Amino acid sequence: MKRNLDAMRRLFTDGTVWALPESNCASILEPAYPHEVLTEVERVASEATDTLLLYYAGHGLLVGKTQELHLALRDVKWPDECLSYANLRARLQPGQRGWARRTVVILDCCYSGEALNGEMGAEPAGSQTELEALVASKTEIEGVCVLTASAATRKALAPVGEEYSAFTAELIHVLRHGVHGGAEYLNMTAIYDAVAGRLAQRTGMPVPQFGARGHGAEIVLAPNRAHRTPGVPDLSAGASLADAAFGAAVPDRGLPPVLATYKGVEIRDRTALLQFLRHLKHEEGELDA
Repeated sequence: MKRNLDAMRRLFTDGTVWALPESNCASILEPAYPHEVLTEVERVASEATDTLLLYYAGHGLLVGKTQELHLALRDVKWPDECLSYANLRARLQPGQRGWARRTVVILDCCYSGEALNGEMGAEPAGSQTELEALVASKTEIEGVCVLTASAATRKALAPVGEEYSAFTAELIHVLRHGVHGGAEYLNMTAIYDAVAGRLAQRTGMPVPQFGARGHGAEIVLAPNRAHRTPGVPDLSAGASLADAAFGAAVPDRGLPPVLATYKGVEIRDRTALLQFLRHLKHEEGELDA
């Protein structure tokens, strides 16, 4: 899976998708024990403030009576000592120093669809209203998206003789070449549709799975290199992403427009805005509509 990992890293650092600094991309090749991964993921998640992307390629297995998803490690002997996805997911939660507003998880492994069963579940009920939590944190959790190579009961495939696994090969193709007829920027829904469509044209390929919470389905991951508009360089012909960026306004990750701000908090949802106005009226008396 080293080729998968190397290719994905290049896509995000060489200007093909974005030109991220190398320091913003952490790679762990063939980790031996769970703590190696959990410690690094917790560090990265605690420092992320915009978008956190986790990509895993390797072997997946279902463990125990509850058939929980675990990710295989190099030196672990027993299946239940492998990396629990539930433990990994817990490290993606808000850290002490940072809070990623958007989280994308891409899993290329067998039974990876099992991740959706826990990730997309309902949020636990709490004493704070959504607005109170929003104002208290001074940020808005805008979305979580999980894209997996297969269903919870299916194996992912790595065809013999091919450079990448089947799922990652199509994901790389979509990110590198874009989607003809698509929008200027590719959100997670468009990426999933394109990858699933390409895999459907290949015999015997598992169907990838997709789940989102909040605005997760609208998270923009890449410019559409197949998109054509007057005056915009043809990226597929070798122009850099930086060339296309000049003079072209980059959208706010495909999210709904900001309706109001309060102490640096962006409110994009109409219901949340009305809730906020009622809160102000209650706290400050009469409010001029």
